[in-house]
Amino acid sequence: MASAAAGDPTACLICQRIELAARGGNPTFIAEMKSGFAVLGDNQFLRGYSLLLARDHVRELHELRGPARDAFLRDMVVLGEAVSRVTNAVKINYAMLGNTDPHLHCHVHARYGDEPEPYRRGPITGYPREMRDAPRHQFDAARDRDLIKAIREELRVLAQTAVEAG
Repeated sequence: MASAAAGDPTACLICQRIELAARGGNPTFIAEMKSGFAVLGDNQFLRGYSLLLARDHVRELHELRGPARDAFLRDMVVLGEAVSRVTNAVKINYAMLGNTDPHLHCHVHARYGDEPEPYRRGPITGYPREMRDAPRHQFDAARDRDLIKAIREELRVLAQTAVEAG
């Protein structure tokens, strides 16, 4: 992802991806959520890697106030649960960094019990970059279509369950 000017949403790659998603032109789009957009990651090294892109162009979680912050955190957890259910991951890792792209977003990584021992217990960044970024792991619309549909459907089920629970 390219860096963006801190205060310029028009130069922000994440804002551009959100705009594409809103127009139906982002192939990684999973679902629109209350606080933003769920998208599948550009890299599927660990199947199910997704992101929640904040609707508002803010750099930090603490810049969201009250209901907006609550909604982002709730959506983050719901996306993680959907990914977990679809992938049967043994663990979900959440990461909010923003050092490269200064627009609030959360990385949601599914983790698996069959990951190699030297990497299983550490952060995803512990894997060598050449492993994570291998061409075979890059987003592929045809290959990843069913995964996107499954996560989208699980988000719908979770939203319906939340409504029914009151």
